[in-house]
Amino acid sequence: MSDDRIKVLVHHTGHFVILDNGNLLFDGEITEWSVDPDLWSYFGILASVKELGHVDIKELWYSLGGASVVPDRLELLTDDRGAMHMLNIARLNDVVHLYVVHKTTEPDIIEMIDWVDGEVEAEVGTEMKEVEGEVGTEMKEVEAEVGTEMKEVVVEGDGHEVGKGDVDANEVGKGLDEGHVEDEVVTQLEEVQEMEETVGEVEAEVDGEQVQCEGVNEGEVHHTHEAEVHDVVDFELHDVHEDDDEDEVGEDGDDHGGEDAGDESISEESDGLVDVRVDCDMGSFKGQPSSPQGECLSDSEVEVVDVRGLSDIEWVSDKLDSGPDSEDDDATIPKTLFPTFTMPKSLGEYKWEVGTYFTNKKEFTDAIRTYALSNGKNLKLIKNDKKRVAVKCLGANGKCNWYAYCAYMCLQKSWQLRKIIDDHTCSRDFNVKLITTKWLSEKMEKTVRENPNMKVMDIREKLSRKWNVSISKNMAFRARMMAKYSVEGSFKEQFRRLHDYGHEVLKRNPGSTVQIKVENINEECIFKRIYICLNACKQSFISCRPIIGLDGCFLKGKYGGELLTAVGRDGNEQILPIAYAVVEVENKDSWTWFLELLIEDLGGVDVASSCTFISDQQKGLLNAFRDLLPNVDQRYCVRHLYSNFRKQYPGKDLKRLMWSAATASYPELWESEMRKIKEVNLEAYKYLIAIPPRYWSRSRFTQSAHCDTLVNNMCEGFNSVLLHSRCKPIISMLEDIRVYIMKRWASNRNKMALYQGSVCPKVLNRFQKQSWLTRYWLPRWSSEQLFEVIHISQFGEQFVVNLDNKDCSCRGWLISGIPCTHAITAMKFLNINAEQHIAHWFMKSAYEETYNNIIYPINGQHVWEITPYPDILPPQKRAMPGRPKKKRRLQAWELKKNDSELRKGGTKKTCAVCKELGHNKKTCPQRPMPSSHVPVDQPTQESTVTNVPADQPTQESIVLPSHE
Repeated sequence: MSDDRIKVLVHHTGHFVILDNGNLLFDGEITEWSVDPDLWSYFGILASVKELGHVDIKELWYSLGGASVVPDRLELLTDDRGAMHMLNIARLNDVVHLYVVHKTTEPDIIEMIDWVDGEVEAEVGTEMKEVEGEVGTEMKEVEAEVGTEMKEVVVEGDGHEVGKGDVDANEVGKGLDEGHVEDEVVTQLEEVQEMEETVGEVEAEVDGEQVQCEGVNEGEVHHTHEAEVHDVVDFELHDVHEDDDEDEVGEDGDDHGGEDAGDESISEESDGLVDVRVDCDMGSFKGQPSSPQGECLSDSEVEVVDVRGLSDIEWVSDKLDSGPDSEDDDATIPKTLFPTFTMPKSLGEYKWEVGTYFTNKKEFTDAIRTYALSNGKNLKLIKNDKKRVAVKCLGANGKCNWYAYCAYMCLQKSWQLRKIIDDHTCSRDFNVKLITTKWLSEKMEKTVRENPNMKVMDIREKLSRKWNVSISKNMAFRARMMAKYSVEGSFKEQFRRLHDYGHEVLKRNPGSTVQIKVENINEECIFKRIYICLNACKQSFISCRPIIGLDGCFLKGKYGGELLTAVGRDGNEQILPIAYAVVEVENKDSWTWFLELLIEDLGGVDVASSCTFISDQQKGLLNAFRDLLPNVDQRYCVRHLYSNFRKQYPGKDLKRLMWSAATASYPELWESEMRKIKEVNLEAYKYLIAIPPRYWSRSRFTQSAHCDTLVNNMCEGFNSVLLHSRCKPIISMLEDIRVYIMKRWASNRNKMALYQGSVCPKVLNRFQKQSWLTRYWLPRWSSEQLFEVIHISQFGEQFVVNLDNKDCSCRGWLISGIPCTHAITAMKFLNINAEQHIAHWFMKSAYEETYNNIIYPINGQHVWEITPYPDILPPQKRAMPGRPKKKRRLQAWELKKNDSELRKGGTKKTCAVCKELGHNKKTCPQRPMPSSHVPVDQPTQESTVTNVPADQPTQESIVLPSHE
């Protein structure tokens, strides 16, 4: 074989044989191909195989072996991918084998029928007789005996009379060829080689009963005429010879209903028999009036009787349908199968076809609703029950012609469009009333899955833009809610699978902690709490500073509850979630339970006591710390502290002084700021001095945490990420949290791999700002690494810096781990790289170690293992009065009317009468009551009279004449 061509051995004109050793042997002919690889393709292989004379190809297989192959080595060839695989095999092994599997061409043999006293009996005599012709097929000689006599047959179509008494089958066949009698009797023929033979249909009635089949002669469909049989005495069929080019028996035989009459299963049970079908459009029997000339029976008028020993249902069942291999050689043969409905991409210009099958009623009604929505037609289901659906268009004041009727077909076990008047005489309607909330929710599932937080107005605008229809706000809201339930599952159902979810998390993330607490009430497991701490979060916190923020937030779902979170800070001053839990309420018991599990995950009481906890002074949290970690370092969020302080002591001056005291890094500065507050407001001073400064001022912070933060923004930021997730069912919410953490770990790991610096970016930015401020400070060298740094102003501040101890008297370097401005000034004097003195927590290496742990993904609900634990029921939610609020309650001073105007919130009203706060002059208790007595010397405006001349009376003095 040359280098640029491949060798293919084609095994064809045969079949596979199983050998004793289990291998397959192809018994047939072998043809060798030499193929150009550039022209090798799947469709090229099909064309080449057909050139070998094989048209009916069932399958193509290829393998490494020769005539004898191992079954496991065979590969099915279905596309160009398989062709390229064959090419690679040929290049590696110098040859590839292709096996052509042909379709089965042996005919089915079914017993012929006799009609005796209303019952079917069969006597078959099958003799094989060779006939020479152009096609050279072998035809079967069929003898059929019918135990009745035909006295007279009158054909009304041509007016010919076919005698009385016995009718010879040869004469009937001759009459068919000459065109005198166009009622045909077709026998099933055996196919030899490639020729396919077709069966026609003849429909006949005997004693009021019918037998149906088709008749086709030489590829043409003969017109059917009505025939009247007055009395049937005897009918004997001898030899019926068809032309050699007739089609294969087994083609679909019913022109009107798609009911086929051939089945391979029958031939397996009745080997050696031939199926004869009769199709004559005949009139009525025994004196009944015949149908008009050329008029065929409709589908609904065709009655099926017991023929061949089959019941009504078996005769018209799908078991008698022809296989998909049946082919029509003549394009003039009409299609008999009705279509099956498949929802298209758009029903805007859809043309309904009578007889269309639908799987069920819902498929039809969904199609009608989609059609009405796409075309803007006001359709209505005027009949809708278990067996029928009628639809009418109400356009043009109810005078539109459009009408559809679909009914259930018992035999087919499906619904069929029985009647359709596809003619609209109305205009487009913007309000389509056929749309339902359930149907709309099914259409919105994809949108809700991609955008769960889509607004109601956006849904209405999208429907109006896509389909030019209008829906109400309530329908859009309910449809979105139903779509969410369908996508995420109901709230109650997700509680049932909470054990399965916890088991899946532990299975995929070994070392994690999942604790579920339930209450047994009336032998039912009622949900109470769940705690989750992923193993990757535990390991990541080891590489971070020992400071943890604690916070809680409300859940906005159906059953309420609260979400407790523990969040750390990574080396880049960003959030690092550690653990989270769902509890019934925020109190001492729930916080104690949460802290016990958190302390265990952190490594015990000794490790947890060395950490610093910052919180918002939640309910019960401080008491839980006193019981579990009495000596732990704690901080209060200054933002929440000031929110409470402002309620009693408002004012910009007090706000500035309080924050100055909180940010003071050394005790002397804090005391100075507190004296200023005392001078402004003594009560405010007493309020703040009652709170130990170690909880809220940097002047008393320890150096263990290497963090000088004053607020609990890490937890607040994490809660804001979960704002929309807190409205979802419990498993969906927990999954959102887990997925967010998993994606955050992977994203931060990838970002830091691309980062070139040695210090984390946010810390480096802060360091550069401190370095820029050194221009305002002057170093004074005392000894080797001991400096005195003063401000350039005349009476500026002055601090002592010791580089050996990494200490400055301002305590900024000590509590933050980042060199302060004073220390950087001294380092620049000695030409020392100040970045090397940043704490190791902020280095790139520590950051990479933090996120080097992997949070492994988990499977979906359909793959979760069913645990043996009982199902969990949701907790009982206490219904609070009013509409539930989903946003934080803003303070009065935070409220805004719009972007350009503030509300008058946060200010107290002052009465203009008594000068007291809390009311105005209208409601003042000291407001003088209006007097009813008016002094005479001081007439009021109402009693003032204008002077007028005497001859010109005033309006009050004019008296109108009486009409009495």
